[in-house]
Amino acid sequence: MADVDDQCSDEEVCEKVSDSDDDPDEYVFAPIDKLGVVGTWIRHRLLVSILMGTPPLVAIQRMRTPFGVKMMKLCSFFGTEEFYTPLVCFLTWVVDARLGRLLCFLMGIGFYVAGAMKNLLCLPRPSNPPIIPMEENSFETWGLPSHHAILAVLLPWYIWFYSMLHFNLPYWGFVILFVLIVLWSILVMMSRLYLGVHSPADIVVGGIIGCIILAIWLKTDDMFDLGLCYGSNVIAKSLIYSLLLLFIHPQPEAETNSYFETICMAGVTVGVAIGRATFTKHSTILKAVFESAQENTTWFTIAWVSLLKLTLGYILVILTRMVFKQIFMNLVGLALRVVDIEYFSSRKIENFYFHTDYSASFKLPPIEKQKKKKRLSKVRSRPENIRSKWNIEYPVRYLTYACMGWMCICGTPLLCQSLGLTVQ
Repeated sequence: MADVDDQCSDEEVCEKVSDSDDDPDEYVFAPIDKLGVVGTWIRHRLLVSILMGTPPLVAIQRMRTPFGVKMMKLCSFFGTEEFYTPLVCFLTWVVDARLGRLLCFLMGIGFYVAGAMKNLLCLPRPSNPPIIPMEENSFETWGLPSHHAILAVLLPWYIWFYSMLHFNLPYWGFVILFVLIVLWSILVMMSRLYLGVHSPADIVVGGIIGCIILAIWLKTDDMFDLGLCYGSNVIAKSLIYSLLLLFIHPQPEAETNSYFETICMAGVTVGVAIGRATFTKHSTILKAVFESAQENTTWFTIAWVSLLKLTLGYILVILTRMVFKQIFMNLVGLALRVVDIEYFSSRKIENFYFHTDYSASFKLPPIEKQKKKKRLSKVRSRPENIRSKWNIEYPVRYLTYACMGWMCICGTPLLCQSLGLTVQ
C-alpha cells in the first residue's frame, strides 16, 4: 500500500481502492465537482432538497389507487417524446407550419438544457425504498431537473403566447385553449410526483428553468426564424453548432440515457433547419393546411385533407426512422471499420446505464478539503472492456433523426403537393 500511496499526488484522486480494501468508499462524481469545494457543496445542498421531498412523496404514495395510477400515467404521456412528436407534426402540417418548427427548436433547447443539467449535477431520483416508482425506465436518467417539468412549461405556454399573438380566435376559443394549457402543464408535473419518479425539488427546479428559457425564447423567436429562413450558410451553421453543443455536453462517469436523448433531439432540429433553409422560396409548399385554406374552402375538405396528410406523414416519418436507422448503422459501421476504430452498440448491452434512484450506496464526495487526501473510488456504468470504444448509436441516431426532421418539415409537404393533397 505504501508504494501505491507514493504514486498518488496530493491533488489527484485514485480510482480504485479507498482507505480499506475490505470496505471501499465509492462516490458518484459529477462534472460540477471539478469546481472543487463550491461544486461539491452545491450538489450536497441540492441532494438535501431532494431528500426533503421524501415524506410528501410517501404521503402521496399512500393515496395511490389503480385508477389514479392509470390516469397519472396518461397525464405523464403528454410530457413524452411519443406525444410531442405527433403534436409537432400536427401543428406543422395542419395548423401553422411556423409554430410547428419553432416549437420543435424550443423542444430541442429544452431537451439539451435538461440533459446537460442532469449530467452536470448527477443527482438521484427519489429514495427507493420507501418510494415505489411506477415507471422503471425513468431511472435511466438523473433526477434534477425534470425533463417533464421543463417541457411542460415550455411547450404548452409557448403555444398559448403564440396563439395570442398570431391567431384570431373568438373569446370562448381562447378560454378553452387556456384551460387546456393550464391542465396540460400542471397535470404533467403533478403526475411525476404521483408516480414517484421525481422529487418536488426536481419539479420546482425544472419549472424555474422552463420559465427562464421561455422568457428568452419569446424575445428571440422571430429573430431566430428570420435567420433560419433567410440567413446565410444555415445548413453549415446548424451542423457546426449542433455538433459543438454535443461536444461540450457534460459527460459523467456514471453514464445515463440523457446524452442519447439529447443527440436524437439535436438531429431532429438539424433536419428541420436543413429542410426549411433548402426550400425557403417554396413558401406555398411549406404551408400548413389551415394556412393554405381559402375562405371558400369547406370544413369537410379541410378535415379530409388534414386526415390524409397526417396519415401519410406519420407513415413516412416512421418508415424514415426504420429504414435510415439500418442504412446508417451499416454505413457508419463500415466507415469505423475502414479507419480501424473499435465501436459498440449501447442498446445491445444489458444494464448499460447507471440506475439513478437514491439508496444507501449513493454517496457524494465530501465537501471538505482533506489535509491528507483520502483515496476515492469512482462509480462507473460502462464495463472496462468497452470504455475506450465508440458508441455507434450516437452518430446513427443523430443522422436518422435528422432525416426524420427533414421529412417532417419538408418531405411530407412536398409529397402531399405532388399527390394533390392541397386545399384551394
